[in-house]
Amino acid sequence: MKINRLSRGFTLIELLVVISIIALLAALVIGSGNPGTSKRQVTQSTKKAIEVSLERYQAQFAEYPEPVDAEETAEIMPGKVYRIGAARCLYQALTGDGSDAIKGIGNNSSDGKVSSEEIRNVIMQDWPEGMRRKVGSSYFLVDAFGHPFQYIKADSEKKNTINSSFDLWSYAEDEKNIMAKSKDTEANASLGARWVKNW
Repeated sequence: MKINRLSRGFTLIELLVVISIIALLAALVIGSGNPGTSKRQVTQSTKKAIEVSLERYQAQFAEYPEPVDAEETAEIMPGKVYRIGAARCLYQALTGDGSDAIKGIGNNSSDGKVSSEEIRNVIMQDWPEGMRRKVGSSYFLVDAFGHPFQYIKADSEKKNTINSSFDLWSYAEDEKNIMAKSKDTEANASLGARWVKNW
């Protein structure tokens, strides 16, 4: 007698994404009511959720997303200009909302919601509202400090990252070095001492 199995198990990446979402939501909920939970802890949880989601993206599309314009900037706070190109790319690659910030993917801009055509591109659902931000017409992922996450896809020829896959970081409390890149920390370790980073 043949048994028809209608259900399948979760992959390791899917389980890690679920665990990351739970950790991120827990950090946000606990952080909002507990003064002992810092913005730094929430940022660390968010960074971890992004890392796991990027691994899932790589498993699904056989590459990590690359920003169309990593040097795109915007004034996030009065007098504070940040690079947002990579954070826009992360937002679109992981939420499925738009594709014009992802190199070689498409030209659909983000509108804050996922259409029926975009649903197949969703890597991580249920991003907390506080982890995305809109400036002008651009949506992007932010840390708990309201700063855009920074991200660089590794290029082995350019040797542009510290990690072999990608560098991901938040400037966190650092309000001074907001245009520095991951490779800049190799020459000056104290530069990234206050950042939340994956190296």
